[in-house]
Amino acid sequence: MNTELTVPWTAELKLAELLAARLCHDLASPLAAIDNGIELLNEPGFRESAQALDLVSSSTSQAVATLRFFRSALGERGEITGRASQVRELGTDWLRLRRIALEWGLESPSLPPEVGRLLLNLLAIAAETLPRGGIVTLGSTRTPAALCYTAVASGPDAQLSPEMARALEACSSEGLDPREVHAYFLRRLVQRSGGALDVENRPEEVVLELVLRS
Repeated sequence: MNTELTVPWTAELKLAELLAARLCHDLASPLAAIDNGIELLNEPGFRESAQALDLVSSSTSQAVATLRFFRSALGERGEITGRASQVRELGTDWLRLRRIALEWGLESPSLPPEVGRLLLNLLAIAAETLPRGGIVTLGSTRTPAALCYTAVASGPDAQLSPEMARALEACSSEGLDPREVHAYFLRRLVQRSGGALDVENRPEEVVLELVLRS
């Protein structure tokens, strides 16, 4: 009797694979640097131990910041406590790895977990528009009907690539690669929240506007 289980090929499985590939890609560099540092420390007669320890320490911090960010941005909503300071810390530490500073303009000390998760993913897309580093300014405005969060990414050669723009409009994950999957994942989160996302390319600046109904 053939007991082999045939798993259907679904869009959800494809999305999970792409997100896993993206996470592994972001972790590969700091983990490889940690491994190199440890190898140097184990070499007989190696005298630059302080340099190797600095490499291990900084790379470990990068790996931890990446894991913490993606655990909250991609994981269950329970990873977000509801404190705005948590979202700010996660975003600041992760963006710093990409030579990007976060200017936090939100005044409320609390954020609903789903909103916090949306903002982390919004920051991830903003980072993709700054290939040479820069600044992301996060702010919010409220109207009687909606709450609007705006992330302004400013820096040299700031631009939302056509591939990322396509992923933000995609109806499925088919045809995407790990570099674009975060944009599609954000789209899915925005759809689930009943909100809307608008992106505008400007000279040296990209504006991402997330609108959530009150």
